[in-house]
Amino acid sequence: MNKEGITVAGNLIADVVYTIDVYPQKGNLTRMRNPVVHTGGINNLIIDLARLDSKIPIKVSGVVGDDENGQFIVDYLREYPNINIEGIVKKGRTAVTFAMTEKESKQRTFFFDPGTSLEFNEKQIDFKKIKADIFHLEYLLLLGTLDQPDEDYGTKAAKVLATAQKYEMETSVDMVSEEGNRYQKVVWPALKYTDYGVVNEVEGTGVTGIQLYDKDGIKEENMRKGLEKLKELGVKKWAIIHSPACGYGLNCQTGEFVKVPSFKLPKGFIKGTTGAGDAFCSGVLYAAYQRESIEKALYYGAITAACSLS
Repeated sequence: MNKEGITVAGNLIADVVYTIDVYPQKGNLTRMRNPVVHTGGINNLIIDLARLDSKIPIKVSGVVGDDENGQFIVDYLREYPNINIEGIVKKGRTAVTFAMTEKESKQRTFFFDPGTSLEFNEKQIDFKKIKADIFHLEYLLLLGTLDQPDEDYGTKAAKVLATAQKYEMETSVDMVSEEGNRYQKVVWPALKYTDYGVVNEVEGTGVTGIQLYDKDGIKEENMRKGLEKLKELGVKKWAIIHSPACGYGLNCQTGEFVKVPSFKLPKGFIKGTTGAGDAFCSGVLYAAYQRESIEKALYYGAITAACSLS
């Protein structure tokens, strides 16, 4: 590639992670312990990429609040010499996610205060400043203004991705797992301008309308159908669905279908699952940037996610 790096745009979030005994039933109480503050949102993926390869230029485009949490995010990103934060706008109140991690299962539940992150819009993205080889946008369904309709492109996010392609950048998207029927209105328009589409089994089900999992786990017989649907919706190069057990990919240009199982980890290795999806996506982007195969991309995603789990 031209080696101009990777730009990551979207929600810059501060995460406050608590350990809880068990997630309570409605009306009941649980104890919150050991609060730890992290950078969250796109910061996870940005830092994962910076750690994977200190020589890759990483550029950031997003909004943080003019407050303590915003300064925490900016200072943390500054610790990595290959991260360029010139595209960060300071405005209002920083978005904060409160993550509750169950002590035994490690399952987490999120409570999100968006602050002013929902005001992030295409006018705050300076494409000349953040020119890169790959432009990655996350998280669809959580982007506020960018999730809103656009009369020419379907959504503002789709317009941003189309603009990135006009600047000769490959595009990539990620999204949040959401219950409901917004996938068609918000995600479908964006996929028309997406080169690399990475989703988990919940998001993949919501986007494609094909049931990719049930209470027993992945419905592997439906995975290729789901990937083909992502291609039909517009994904041009790689369609990828990842789950705790396995990653599946379709090279939309050649028709190659691949699967790579997750690693078998020793007992006690997993300390938490928060950020594992971002880590998987960073591994995929790194492989795309290095012009590796889609099979290698799934392997990079699995191994980076495993590191995150530790």
